[in-house]
Amino acid sequence: MHLSIKGDLLDEIDPLREKMYRTAKRLLISKEEAEDATQEILAKIWQMPSEKLESFRSKEAYAMTMLKNHCLDQLRAKRSARVSLDDVKLEPIQAENLSAGLDGMETLKWVKQLIEGLPEQERMIVQMRDIEQLEFSKIASTLALPEGTVRVYLSRARKKIKNAFLKIENYGTR
Repeated sequence: MHLSIKGDLLDEIDPLREKMYRTAKRLLISKEEAEDATQEILAKIWQMPSEKLESFRSKEAYAMTMLKNHCLDQLRAKRSARVSLDDVKLEPIQAENLSAGLDGMETLKWVKQLIEGLPEQERMIVQMRDIEQLEFSKIASTLALPEGTVRVYLSRARKKIKNAFLKIENYGTR
């Protein structure tokens, strides 16, 4: 590899470091994980053959896509560490509404299973909006989707969950 080509690459990619870090931070939340992800992607880009790098029309778009995919892979890998329905606490059950409390716990169990059965993108959007309470704009920027698309995916996911839950609830009554 020619040193001048790598120097040009450094001039082109290094200004992206801050943008890449901010994107990784939004996705991963943790400063350390965002720094690690940014460094890892920059190292991968640096180690690529020059011919491959020159074939990309936009090195920035390529670097940001690599980063986003890397972060999403990390999120999938550590999904259990994120906020989940298991972390949702039901109110303490009073003796008079024991049956309502048990129904609530059963409902929570079913809803969790239904969410886990959603396609990956819908599951992430439900997780971010309904469990983590993130704004649509934040979800859209995190997943690099238009805000309207996020709303449509969320609506479809909620409808799937509702219909599946109604089937469960009505099982044997019709």
